Amino acid sequence: MTMKKIEEELEHTTLENFAKPEPEIKEKPRVIEHRIINSEKEFDELKTDWNLLCERTNSTVFQIYEWNRTWWDHFGAYGELQILVLYDDESLVGIAPLFIDRTEIAGIEPYTCLRMIGSEISNTKEGALLGFKPYSDYLQFLIDKNYLKTFYEHLSYFLMNEIYFDELIIDEIPENSSTLIILDNVFSSSRYEITISMASKGYNVLSEDSWDDYLKNLTSKERNNVRRSLKSIGNGEKNLFRIEEFEFNGDIKKPLNRFIKLHQNQWNARGQPGSFAEISMQKFFLDVSQKLYENGLLKIKMIQPAGSYGFEHCLGIDINLVYKNRMYGQHRALDIQSPHFTKSPGKVLLIDTIKDAVQSQKPFDFLRGDEKYKQRLATSMNQNKKIQIRVSSGYRKWVGWVLSVYHRICKTLKVESVRLQVIEDQNKSGLAVTRYFRYLFERINR
Repeated sequence: MTMKKIEEELEHTTLENFAKPEPEIKEKPRVIEHRIINSEKEFDELKTDWNLLCERTNSTVFQIYEWNRTWWDHFGAYGELQILVLYDDESLVGIAPLFIDRTEIAGIEPYTCLRMIGSEISNTKEGALLGFKPYSDYLQFLIDKNYLKTFYEHLSYFLMNEIYFDELIIDEIPENSSTLIILDNVFSSSRYEITISMASKGYNVLSEDSWDDYLKNLTSKERNNVRRSLKSIGNGEKNLFRIEEFEFNGDIKKPLNRFIKLHQNQWNARGQPGSFAEISMQKFFLDVSQKLYENGLLKIKMIQPAGSYGFEHCLGIDINLVYKNRMYGQHRALDIQSPHFTKSPGKVLLIDTIKDAVQSQKPFDFLRGDEKYKQRLATSMNQNKKIQIRVSSGYRKWVGWVLSVYHRICKTLKVESVRLQVIEDQNKSGLAVTRYFRYLFERINR
């Protein structure tokens, strides 16, 4: 075949190929829809997408799947899941992790409360929890920032048309959360009464350029105290303490059980039940801590006398959560029976943790609590909010108020009975009642 023939053949083929119009491809329309998760099986299936959504939203460690699923396992016995999830096609773009907190009297449900997973709850398998606050320090919806308006529209339709409730309560919403704005907009009609009140305060150490920059934010007295604490850490003859971070292969029950024992002893000595007075709280703590540790989100530090090695020399344990480049100071417990307790190993352990956070450019969150030591060491404060939304019905509001008072009285009586039992266990029977009332007056006068 001559070159001219080849060129003619190629030209013919090219023209033929380009002369034919491309078939029109119709794009499949996007489908944005919400679904309601009612079963634990569906809850389980959300794990991967849930945590991916957490990564691209303004979430805290208390919004991740492991925390919420574990909380539901331990405290959701009498509730009913009502998790609203918003999808754009098959992409999860929003979650409102709600449930119905049921109250039954003689087989009748006179009042229905809608709450967030992780919040305070009326009843569990072991009865009402001792604590008056939710175990989760921050509660909020998970919403992709590009879908805020769409999420609001779907949540509004769900709450107005697809579910019955007398009251919606969400505790501990961060003050800058879109959850507050969305709920205020959803329930702006006259059918509802909205109350937004102050919840817990929290204190933080914001990211600093250096440790010296952080110290400049403190008073001169506190700065000297911090430097003195750090000088006590080391393994030399002049040092008081050494600190190490635990690394375990697999099961971490041993240090956690030791921690619970120290924590309870510390609070019981003050005539208080302590955070782990209830078995249900211990089980939840052990379970969720194991899962967080396996995911690299939990850090355990131990303080010992300088020159000592081994778990048996433990003076205190510090448990911190690390998520999305932020450190949360969850719990700290000390051996109050150790002769080293008077040397303030707890403060030394805390200062060392704050220094680690600052030097790694992680904000340190003290979590809930208005304690003086947090105020002294923090560089900022945040104020959580609580939102209550009630149906504008005299009967329903009255029933809700009566039941909330009833549950609070039950909790108070249970707490006080545990306090009295704690004091009786630590004192002779003749002194127990006297000491109980002394502690009671101290708490009233705070």
